[in-house]
Amino acid sequence: MTIITRDSKILVTMSHTREIAINDVLQINLKLPKDIGTIQVVKVIFNRQFENPCIIKEMSKTKEENDFIEYEGMVSFAPFHRFENYFFFFSLTVDGRELFIKINRDTKKPFITTGESPYWRILVIQNDFTVPNWSKNAVFYQLFLDRFYKSPNRKCANIEGRNYRKWGEMPDWQRNSNGDFHNNDFFGGNLKGVEEKLDYLKDLGVDVIYFSPINFSKLRYERYAATDHMQIDPDAGSFEDLESLHKKANEKGMYVILDIAFNHCNSDNPIFQDALNNPNSIYRDWFYIHDDGSYEYWYRQFKDMPLFNQSSPGYQNYVYGVGGVIEKFGPYVDGFRLDLASELQPFFLKGIRRKARAIGNKLILGEYWLKADCKILGKGLDCVTNYLFTNAVFKYVAFGEADTLKNKVYEIIESYPQNTLDTMLNSLDTHDMMRAITILSLKCVRRGYCDIWDIDKPFSQWHIQTPHGLDFLTDEFRNFEFQNDKLSPQEYELSVQRLKIAFMLMGTLPGNLCVFYGTEKGLHGFKDPFNRKCMDWENGDANLEEFFTNYLHFWKIYKGSKVDIDFLYLDSKIAMIEVKNSDYSMLTVVNNTDCDIKIDIPQKYIKASNKTVFTEKVTENATENATENATEKILHGFGGISIILN
Repeated sequence: MTIITRDSKILVTMSHTREIAINDVLQINLKLPKDIGTIQVVKVIFNRQFENPCIIKEMSKTKEENDFIEYEGMVSFAPFHRFENYFFFFSLTVDGRELFIKINRDTKKPFITTGESPYWRILVIQNDFTVPNWSKNAVFYQLFLDRFYKSPNRKCANIEGRNYRKWGEMPDWQRNSNGDFHNNDFFGGNLKGVEEKLDYLKDLGVDVIYFSPINFSKLRYERYAATDHMQIDPDAGSFEDLESLHKKANEKGMYVILDIAFNHCNSDNPIFQDALNNPNSIYRDWFYIHDDGSYEYWYRQFKDMPLFNQSSPGYQNYVYGVGGVIEKFGPYVDGFRLDLASELQPFFLKGIRRKARAIGNKLILGEYWLKADCKILGKGLDCVTNYLFTNAVFKYVAFGEADTLKNKVYEIIESYPQNTLDTMLNSLDTHDMMRAITILSLKCVRRGYCDIWDIDKPFSQWHIQTPHGLDFLTDEFRNFEFQNDKLSPQEYELSVQRLKIAFMLMGTLPGNLCVFYGTEKGLHGFKDPFNRKCMDWENGDANLEEFFTNYLHFWKIYKGSKVDIDFLYLDSKIAMIEVKNSDYSMLTVVNNTDCDIKIDIPQKYIKASNKTVFTEKVTENATENATENATEKILHGFGGISIILN
């Protein structure tokens, strides 16, 4: 039995602390003081959010002492209860009136109340699922293939219509001659280029290479809308190149996951063109095509990205049937990242995961910007992108929002099963948001309910009200991004200092660390396309790269889950966070100001002999009585210290 919560009078213990498999028995013990009154009935009550209680179990008295009474309850969850988050609390009938015992999420202490209260403990009811061992405690590296590295050893003929660019130039950000914004500038990064940089990635500390899509997309360098899902883009490489890269990565102890977009395709896809122009096409029901020839497309504004009908048996077979996309690419990768997984139906996700697992022990990662419904975790997805941590960490470092950080961390921990917590992707920047260095320069960020990087969401300085509604001044916005792309030396230095403590905070939280290509070398930029510049292999920030390398190798010392998390101290200036499991513990302290601050490190981290320490701008407090075991340290402006015990 594990203690869930206690105070001087109330003690709650449970056989399963966070999650339990369907049909397993959950044992709950409750110890109560007699001085609350004459206890007639004790019940434990479970429900799902916004529902009436679905399980009410009367608890039995097992022991009575002079001052305390103990109760026990046995609860099991049948398959019809579903894989989902459940809440629980206790109901007491005392001296003829009903009282409740709930758990305060801030103090983690039980309390007795006479009415409703939001402080309910969440228990994740989890079906039995596994994830690949290599996908835990792993450093991911997201690279945009076209912009990472162009190997001269890969030769192919230019594809008609593509705008080929010189490596390192600013990506196209203005309208083309037709007055359209487009994604048709190709710099030529390829699979052979990644293979030739495997040693660089290994030395950096990378365990998993996460590729942007490589499917053939005729006029889109980012390849998120495929012209042909079954083919690799010729400029990216070939299946032979992918096979060679995968083999050599595995030999170095590294793994490969591939991003694929199944929600939509490009309008130049021959399958879509046949469906659109032929009412009797076998592909007609793969899309949402109306009798008048119109069709549904992504986000109601990208007409060149028609939506797939996931309910179509033909399309399902194309993706995860015999000879489908998953089966074709599966042997050459160790997992898949599913673009817009939040838009893919549960049955469709299950079909993808089932096929991928039939090929091998593949990891299935889904793109989610908000919290994922846990019903799909372990069935259709193993883990998700965790932008919620990203936003919370940024808002703490940028604005000192301590409660935002703490509340979001606890929300995610209470919502996801352990395997998902261990493998979810924690990134500070990606291809869909501003670069971390630009965000932390604070040149243009959002406060309030918005994600900090959503500078172009209503209502911004680029939104104007017209007689026809709200318009966005795209040209003016992109010109602002271009004019402000370059940071002054002072802006860059301050932003990098903030970046380092943000990365240390992120590394302390549950989940896998993910580095977006080039951030370790100082790449910066606003939103697409400025966040997708070419990797600067010649002039990157060597000091920042050294920080990333040292921290990532330090970070990997910690093994196992990071779910027992405690904010030992947290305000707008100082964060002291501890995570631990039965074998390891990790303490991180960061100074979120530009001033020197003295902090006391807990004794167990100072006196332990089995520790590894990582510091950034930290010195000992030079006093007459100072020793190497002194608990007091000086964290200089935007400094931090992390200690791992094992």
